[in-house]
Formats: sequence, structure tokens, C-alpha cells
Amino acid sequence: MKKLLFLTPVILASCATRQVDVPIVTVKPIVETATKHSTSTIDLTFANLPAKVRANNPYLAAARHLIGEAQGKLRQSGLRSNPALEVEFETGNRFHDLMLTVGVSQRFPRTNRLAIEKRASEILVQAAAAEIRNVERQLIGEARTAFTKVLALRQEQALIKKQETNARQLADFIIKSAEQGEASLLEAGTALLEATRLSNRAEQVSIRSQLALASLKPILGLSPDSTLGTTQTLPEPSLPSMLVASVRRPDLQAAQLRAKSAGASKDLERARVRDDFEAGIFAGLGRAEDAPDGIEAEQIIGVRFKIPFTYYNDNSGNILAADARHQRLTAEVSALQRSISAEAHAYYQEMAQWSALSDQIEANLIPLADAQITKTKDAYSRGEIPLQDVLRAQEQRLSLLTSQLEAIRDFHLAHANYLTATAQ
Repeated sequence: MKKLLFLTPVILASCATRQVDVPIVTVKPIVETATKHSTSTIDLTFANLPAKVRANNPYLAAARHLIGEAQGKLRQSGLRSNPALEVEFETGNRFHDLMLTVGVSQRFPRTNRLAIEKRASEILVQAAAAEIRNVERQLIGEARTAFTKVLALRQEQALIKKQETNARQLADFIIKSAEQGEASLLEAGTALLEATRLSNRAEQVSIRSQLALASLKPILGLSPDSTLGTTQTLPEPSLPSMLVASVRRPDLQAAQLRAKSAGASKDLERARVRDDFEAGIFAGLGRAEDAPDGIEAEQIIGVRFKIPFTYYNDNSGNILAADARHQRLTAEVSALQRSISAEAHAYYQEMAQWSALSDQIEANLIPLADAQITKTKDAYSRGEIPLQDVLRAQEQRLSLLTSQLEAIRDFHLAHANYLTATAQ
């Protein structure tokens, strides 16, 4: 599974698709307890798949805490420094003159630095929320891809089983013909080898199906021992209309907000050129020896100001770095917009090509194969050709169905990527 907790900094795609029947997967998580097994059933479709990911994915649940972190930083930003209590005691070497002074001081910003800090933190909270939505987008895309592979592999396995059955029928026919001296046993061995190859291929497809299931379960927050049962097949390709705008992708929104926050940070560094000044009040109580009158009590009260000079540190280095960061993030937003547009158009073109190939096989090739099967069956019924030719014609049709299934599978994989690219 991809590492998705590394949030990265899009286009709005509004696509009108016609309603089609979507495959349903029945999920039966098995929870073992000390006394009994409890089973619950989840009906999974392409329509409710996003909601299942949002509700159950553990990585997404962990990533949502990033919003809390950003909100905590927002609460902490823009606060004045705490006031300081000052206590001072003075005396002479004979302890005749004493003075105790107590004061309170507070630092005050000379610029609007605190307001800028608050504004920059508010933007970062919005950026964190957009990044969470981007994690959702990527996880939902992974779930759609894995779900499509599961359905396609199970359909492929069923077709291979039909091909295997046809190959074994062909091998049996050749063996019987060889026993009657009408065919070669060498040709029968070749047919049996083909049937064995198809059986082995079916096992490989079964293993790949289990791997696809294994990758889907953690995305949905399911335990490894939970079961999934597919009840329907992949729908026929239905090409959506292409309508693209550049505001919906959450990673683009996050990148735009990061760039905006960098602009506020640039203003913040400029505001830090002038350090805060400090003001305070103080009061003192003591005694002093005043000859010849003796020791007298003294009281004092006053105010104190500290105004720093901008002499050695003008913060020019931080200003330069903040300006460069703002320019970099702004340029990345433009690059991401172009990349999103190209990605969406590429997946749309891929969908169109796979859909056209599937339609071509359905409209042109499969009817030819059906016509050929009909002709061979008629010829076989008249005794003009052996059964071997009929079985081979059926094998050609099954091969075409396999090619069509691969085209449908690749269409839906491209469609899943297209939905992810357009944040649907």
C-alpha cells in the first residue's frame, strides 16, 4: 500500500455518466471471541465505496489528527508575551541603607505582527483540511482500482475455465480419433498440454485475485480473515462527458493555501524587523541613613520603557528566504494545475480507446466468431468436418471474449484513475 500519510500539495471535473449496474461485493468480517463467532455483512459497490473508505480506513482516521494540530497552532499564534514580575533589593555594606523595588513589565509589538501570525495560522488550518481530503481522494482511488481488479480477475478465471473445458473436450475427441486411426496421438498430447496450461493459468489468476483482495481489505479497514464475495460482473464501458475546471482537486487547494500562507509569512518576517518595546511600572520601599537626622524611610514609584534599535539584525535573511519560499510555492501551484489537466485528459483518452476496442470486438469480431461456430456446427452435422474444427471455433470465440474482458478491465482501471484525477 502506498505511503499516504506524507501529505503532498487540480482540476474540477464535472462528468455526467449514465447510470449502469455496478458490481456488488458482499463482505463478511469474522470476529472471533472466546465463546462464538459473530458475522456482519457489508454490501460494497462502486457507489458506496468512497463512504466505506472514509468511515473505516485507519490511515485516514490517523491523518485527521493533523487538523487538530493545525488548530492547536492557530490557538497558540497571535498571543502577546506574558507580563514579567521584577523584584530588586539594594543595600550597603553595613546594611544601613535598604531598598526593595517591585515592578511589572509587559512587551508590546511595534507592528501588526500578531495579527499576521493569526492570519497565517488560519490559512494553515484550511490547508490541513484540504490535505485530509487529498488523502481521501488517493485512498478511494486505490480502493476503486483494487475492486476493479478483483472483479476482472474473477471474470477472467471463469473464461479460462471455459477455455480449459473446451480444450479437454478437444483432447478427448482427438484421443478417440487416434484410437480409430483417424488422428495422431502426438496431436492429442498437444491438446492435453494446452488444457494443462490453461488450468495452470487459472491458478495464477486465482492467486492474483487473492492478492487484489488482500490490498483492498486494509483500505476498507477490514481484518485479514474477513471474506469478500462478488455477485456481479464489471459493467459495460460507458464513456463520461469531459467537463474540466481547476478548483476541485484538494491537493491543488492545499497548494494554493500553502502559497497564500507563505505570502503571509513573508509579511510576518518584514514585521519582525522592529523588535517589541517593553513598558513597566515599579514601586520601591526602603530606608536610608541621613546624618545627623538618622535613618529615614523612603518610597519611590516610576515607569520604565525599553525601545530596541534595529542596528545589527535587520532580519533581511529571513525576509529573503520567505520571499523565495513564496515564489517557489506559487510556481508549484501553476505546475500542479498543468499536471492535473494533462493527467485528466490522458486518462480520458485512455478510456475512449479501451471503450472503442471493446465496442469493436463486440460489434465486429464476436459476430464473426458466432457465425463461424454456426457454420462449423452445420458442416459437422452433415459429416463434412470433424468435431475438432467445431471445438477450435469455440476456442477462438472464448479468446475474443477474453480480449474484450481485458479491454473492459483496462477501461474501468482508467476510469478509476480518471475519477481520482478529477477528485470525484
